[in-house]
Amino acid sequence: MFFVWFALWVTAVLLIVSNRRSAAVRWLSLLSFCAGTGAFAAVMEGWILAAVEAGMSAADEAMIRNVQRGCSWTSYYGLTYAFLCFSAAYNREALPQRVAKWLPLAALAPIGFMLTLPIAEEVPVHYGILAIWALPYTAAGTLLLLRKRGMNPAERRAHLVVTAAVVPALLIAVTMNYVMPLFGVYRMWVYNVWPIAIAFVIFIVSLFNFGFLGVQLLIERRRMDYSLRAITSGTAMLNHAIKNDIGKIKLFSDKIERAAGSESNAELREDIRVIASAAQHIEAMIRSVHDRTQELRLQTQRVHLAELVRLQTASLAPAVEGRISITAELDESAEADADPAQTLEAIGNVLNNAVEAMPAGGELHVCVRSAKRGSTIEIRDTGGGIDKQNLRKVVEPFYTTKSGKNMNFGLGLAYCYQLMNRQGGELRIESEPGKGTRVMFHFPRIKKQN
Repeated sequence: MFFVWFALWVTAVLLIVSNRRSAAVRWLSLLSFCAGTGAFAAVMEGWILAAVEAGMSAADEAMIRNVQRGCSWTSYYGLTYAFLCFSAAYNREALPQRVAKWLPLAALAPIGFMLTLPIAEEVPVHYGILAIWALPYTAAGTLLLLRKRGMNPAERRAHLVVTAAVVPALLIAVTMNYVMPLFGVYRMWVYNVWPIAIAFVIFIVSLFNFGFLGVQLLIERRRMDYSLRAITSGTAMLNHAIKNDIGKIKLFSDKIERAAGSESNAELREDIRVIASAAQHIEAMIRSVHDRTQELRLQTQRVHLAELVRLQTASLAPAVEGRISITAELDESAEADADPAQTLEAIGNVLNNAVEAMPAGGELHVCVRSAKRGSTIEIRDTGGGIDKQNLRKVVEPFYTTKSGKNMNFGLGLAYCYQLMNRQGGELRIESEPGKGTRVMFHFPRIKKQN
């Protein structure tokens, strides 16, 4: 039971710390915490017995027993309650808004009633009364979870992971803890270890690979933020130093060019123009790096995503005509609260990446769609794709596979990733060598104004 207690509380902490803004994640964290308190109560039993043998007084034992019973109540009453609330928050489109709003409060009523009942010493709860509401809570929560609809491919994969991690472990726990005692069979909770261990492994593996309910491993997110702050500071200092020296080069180049004004110095004047052009090129490169690594200042407004995509594909079409076929499915109703200029730039970055991935030609497909949970821009190419090892690095600053090409700093996808995070959305990238790459900008549902 010690492992179960440890695993469940670690899961609860990781969830709430990594993505506390999500209501579904907060309820799942509570579910994991409540399940962990049951394991903690079982661990306490061993501690209490050892303390009694060591001579602990009856008064101290009674006090600790009350704490243990409180942990048992938290587990029995909180587990199915938190599961129902989690399912409602996770599949919030399945319930009317008013029902979803009042559900957590209304669902507390049976718990409040049970806390008023006297309990016999030999059992922690009234199993018969508990089953009357806890089992329907479990059934309703499972139905809500399994009936979630309207997901894109990436969301369907994430949904399968959540379902595999939560539903089997919870149903087994409910069977052992709630159903079996109705038939006089107790202490079956000892068999919860394996399903919970499997659920914990699924949770940890998904964190490292593609996240869990939008949660990414906290250390990875902090490392990315630290890298961006370090780059911002470094490029600011570098930009300032080089800008000053570039100014000197341009000043003295102009001075020398004026002094070499005669026809006999034509070759010298041409050399000076080469120096001036090189200075301007360096200045443009530094400015580009500097602009892309600054803290994003968003000017958010309601934007039509189809219009942004149309602008970028129209500007791209002449350059790829006859070489790359561009197709588009644009849902004109797709809207988002976003910075239009920076979102337009991010879309352009991904489109240019797709074109560069198909030097011999190919197909570029752009799809804009709207759903209840938000809007998505999907950009798919038929290029060479990215292997799994490099796919994890593509949003890291200065990581690029385009070495030697002009003006490629490895900042395009890092910029897109940072922008989508700041706008409350998500950048998703899927790729397979030989089969192309798919990049998805997911924007959250527009919040209604009060």
